[in-house]
Amino acid sequence: MIRRQWTCWLLLMVLPSVATIASDHADPIDVLNRQRQERALTDLFVFPVTKDRTPAFPFERDAKLPLHDPLADVVREPLSDEQRKQIDSLVIILCVRRQLTDSTTLKLEPYTYKINIDYNSSVEFPMRADAAAETGNATTAAAEADQTGHSHASDKLSVVEAFARYGGKISHPEEIKEDIVIEFRLNNDGKLQPGYPRFAQPQGLDVQLVSEAAVHDDPFIFPAFFGTNIVAMQARVPLSVFPDDRTDFLIWATSHKGSGPPIDHVGRSLRTQNPRFELLNTLHPSRHVAAITNEHEHPSLMRDIFLRLNFGSLFAYRRWDFVPDVMCYSTQYPVGFPNGRLLTDDVAAILAQHGDTLLYELSYQDDRYRWPRQTTNDGRNDGSEAFLSQPPYLLPANPQRAQPPPLRLSTASIVKLTLIVIALLLFWLLTHWLFARWYHRRQVRRRYL
Repeated sequence: MIRRQWTCWLLLMVLPSVATIASDHADPIDVLNRQRQERALTDLFVFPVTKDRTPAFPFERDAKLPLHDPLADVVREPLSDEQRKQIDSLVIILCVRRQLTDSTTLKLEPYTYKINIDYNSSVEFPMRADAAAETGNATTAAAEADQTGHSHASDKLSVVEAFARYGGKISHPEEIKEDIVIEFRLNNDGKLQPGYPRFAQPQGLDVQLVSEAAVHDDPFIFPAFFGTNIVAMQARVPLSVFPDDRTDFLIWATSHKGSGPPIDHVGRSLRTQNPRFELLNTLHPSRHVAAITNEHEHPSLMRDIFLRLNFGSLFAYRRWDFVPDVMCYSTQYPVGFPNGRLLTDDVAAILAQHGDTLLYELSYQDDRYRWPRQTTNDGRNDGSEAFLSQPPYLLPANPQRAQPPPLRLSTASIVKLTLIVIALLLFWLLTHWLFARWYHRRQVRRRYL
């Protein structure tokens, strides 16, 4: 019991320093509530649309996410040339400020939000034959792993596994570089500031970016956020912006205080929400693999303590973790997570197929939607629209109500912490008084001897 109490005390003291700025939706709790949520990115959606602005060729999952057959629905039939010609633009939606209920409390003006697009990096995609071979050779692969060891260096992701987890296998992650940057700055009411967004476009092109920003219903399919709002920035980028031979894109977003360095990062959905990835938030994606590798081989003090206390489920790196945190999207395949992300994608369930179950478990914790698990936005199982089929795609904001106070420690815990601090202070004073008393007596003895 004593050991458990000291473990909890240690966690309480160190968690604020290692997990206060994680991205995606439900950031780890900032115990001291020091950070405003306007800087916290929540969701990134990317999907193609036709000329009539409806989503183009969404992927339909036939297998219904079976946990016993994780390769089902992983590999997709490519789109035909005729289908690809019907794709007019890419819609990119970036959401910030989770659990918003009172938009009059927003303080967005200090922050800058950037959507970054890399269309030059090489990405590998699997064919159905690859998946069939991987299934048939599972026994052989396991035997080889026993002989060669299970390190991230010798046991790299196959193309099929990389596609299932991340939407593709990035050939040279250290060479990732943004070719286009879309920069947003907002007023405190959630609307665009004059002159924004700013669009760094390729030379020789004069493309007018279609964009908007507003407060909307939170689109995340997750019960804890049903009935709350977010601030959404949206851009529609014509495919004519990109070179004709470019079909594959890496996309990520960052938040900044003014023109300062990155504060928060979002790439593949729900990834940096895992505590083991908190170090990625301030790094460029080209540095992600090196950073994860270094932290794995030379863990920081806090991570090392957590691992020794058997918190590996939260802080230990998995074999498949050594990839950059970006969203992959290819116009060669039907859109749907992890190839881009549709508003209707139930990402927590999709990721649970492949071992990332943290969010899946948490999705059962909300008292309103505990059973059965809700798989549509705001629990809409009554046939009402969960999303719009035309711009702005997101539903209008929920009615305003008082902003709930941030999560805080219970009164009993605050009293206990106060008593601990007082006890430590008294101990410090007592030891100094005893030392001063001993030193004084020692000096007196020397004087008379």
